[in-house]
Order: sequence, then structure tokens, then C-alpha cells
Amino acid sequence: MEKKLTRLGSDPLSWIRDSRKQQDVEPVKQVNKTQQDLPKTKVGLKQGWIRATFIVREEYLEKIKALSYWDRKDIKQVVDEALTQYLRNKKPKPIP
Repeated sequence: MEKKLTRLGSDPLSWIRDSRKQQDVEPVKQVNKTQQDLPKTKVGLKQGWIRATFIVREEYLEKIKALSYWDRKDIKQVVDEALTQYLRNKKPKPIP
């Protein structure tokens, strides 16, 4: 009788190894060199942007979310447009 060849071989779990016999190896950290020295509030963002947390009224947040949904924009875009419009003619003095 002819032996049938299988795609996975005779033991489909042969790739699993006993890791208890391995020496303790420190995992390698993968760091993006361009973002290595950035603060956490700027990691993953385009230049000129920063991550911040604000407290807002619930009714404003619901309106922002609704505008974002119906205009097919990110909440970030809606807030940016609102702040741009509000700050357009403002000329605040620098903070000492």
C-alpha cells in the first residue's frame, strides 16, 4: 500500500515547542526613532497637534457627536472647526 502524503505532515501541531526549556530572554522593544523623544501626548499625532482631556457639558458633547455623525466627520474635526471659528479674531496676551 502506498503511503499518502499530507499537506501538514503526520503531526499538524509539530510547530509547537516546549517553551519551559528556553532561557529567559528579554523582549525587544520596537521604538519608532522619530517618536522616541516625544511626550506621550504627541505620540501618533501629526505635527502641530497634541492630545488633551477637557470637561464639557453633556449637551454640548451630544451636539458635537450628532454633528460629527451627520456631517461624516471625526469629532476631532468638528471641535477643531468650532475652536477655529471662536478663536479667529481673538488676540490673547501671552501667559506670563
